[in-house]
Amino acid sequence: MHFSLSGILVVLAAHSVLSLDSFEEIKAVCNKETGYDGDIDKLNFNDPALPTKAKCAAACALEKQDLFKPDGSIDREKQKPLVEELVKDEDMKKSYMKAIEECDISAKANKCETAYEFLKCVDIKAGTSK
Repeated sequence: MHFSLSGILVVLAAHSVLSLDSFEEIKAVCNKETGYDGDIDKLNFNDPALPTKAKCAAACALEKQDLFKPDGSIDREKQKPLVEELVKDEDMKKSYMKAIEECDISAKANKCETAYEFLKCVDIKAGTSK
């Protein structure tokens, strides 16, 4: 099974306290709040032309799942159990767990940039970048 980082957003969202329907609702709300009209499940975080609205829509989804710490950084500890539970391929699971551990991104100027830098880092380090 191959997961992309945008797939991990779905993993994180769909299997937290939210149902998949709730995640679909979050995506719709976040798209409306940010003015983004794409699908955050299909974002390529390695695209240097990734629009700010897309970054903000991803940040919004993470924020609505309470994955930001009070200091504005990403709460990696909340993500690890989800990956442990949901990613069945042991090699991929190890890759994601290692990537999450290594991607300790400090808070940036705003949550959009923090989410972008974190998701891009995990994508690259897990070897799932497009």
